[in-house]
Formats: sequence, structure tokens, C-alpha cells
Amino acid sequence: EWKWDGIRAQLVRRRGRTFLWSRGEELLAGRFPEIETAAEWLPDGLVFDGELLAWRDGKPLPFSELQRRLNRKTVGKKLLTDVPCHLLVYDCLEHAGADIRSRSLRDRRFLIETVAATLPGGAPISVSPVITAPNWDAVASARDHSRDAVAEGLMLKRLASPYGVGRKVGDWWKWKVAPLTVDAVLVYA
Repeated sequence: EWKWDGIRAQLVRRRGRTFLWSRGEELLAGRFPEIETAAEWLPDGLVFDGELLAWRDGKPLPFSELQRRLNRKTVGKKLLTDVPCHLLVYDCLEHAGADIRSRSLRDRRFLIETVAATLPGGAPISVSPVITAPNWDAVASARDHSRDAVAEGLMLKRLASPYGVGRKVGDWWKWKVAPLTVDAVLVYA
């Protein structure tokens, strides 16, 4: 899938309440009210992992737009209109109150798609799209065109992988486009 240029976040639903946390373990309460309001449609006992992005017309805006929203404790109507945001979900850590991180990405992704399908149309929460490629040349081509999707590269993930904590090594790896660096080289037999 695309390596998005946003802010990593986890959306937590507990006892009818929504909590949005940054990767740095900062509670983002009130900073992304459009996400929190849409999350009310999601069931309790759910934790989604994804990327917060500035978003308009079905695609990400540059990271500089998202930065306008980051250091605000409250967000006014003008800023909400000027810089709408969206959560692209790429993993599920809990479902129905159960920790599912040990299950395969394939199973977790199925749950994400099933739950996301219950959201009303136009909700600012959606599933990060999968990029399919029949061979390594097609993967390289997708990476080379990632900037067209306003992404900074690709994330390659093993469908059988469990969810790991910290920086991913082995089952996940980042492949960024120039001038950014390649974080890892992967060869699977």
C-alpha cells in the first residue's frame, strides 16, 4: 500500500467514546473533530491504526496543510473548512474488545473492510487502498509513481504477518522514492 505522508494515529472506541492518539502517545482530543464524529458510527471495542492526512476531493493534500492543524488544541470553523482531514486505516489492533494483533494481516484487513463498510458515505475514515502488482517491475513502477498519489513511497507487507510493535522489520518495509532514502532491501524467496 502507499506510504502516506501524514501523522500516524490510532483510533480507539471504548464505552461509546472515541480517543484519537498520535504515535508519540499524545491524545489528539478535539483537534480532528470530523474524524471523532465519524467514529461514532464504529462499534465499541475497536482500535484502528492509520494515517491522519489533510484531505480534499478524495485525495491527500500536502503535509504542509496538515501542519496547520497539528499544534492547535481547538480547531475553528475556518480551519476545518480550509484543511479538512481524513483517517486512512491500514490495520486493526482490537475488534469486539479482543486483541487481534497476533492474527494475520489478511484477517485483520478483512475486519477493517467489514467495519469500514458500515460508515456513512463521505465519512472521513476509509481503508487505505491496496496496490497490486504482478511482479517486481510493477512494484518499482508503482513506487516511482507514488508522488502522483501524494504518497512518499510504498509499504510492502506480508499478508500472513501479525501486527508488530515499533519499527517494522521483516514482514513490513518502506520503499520511499528519491530523493528520500530506501530504508531496507527485501528479497523473499
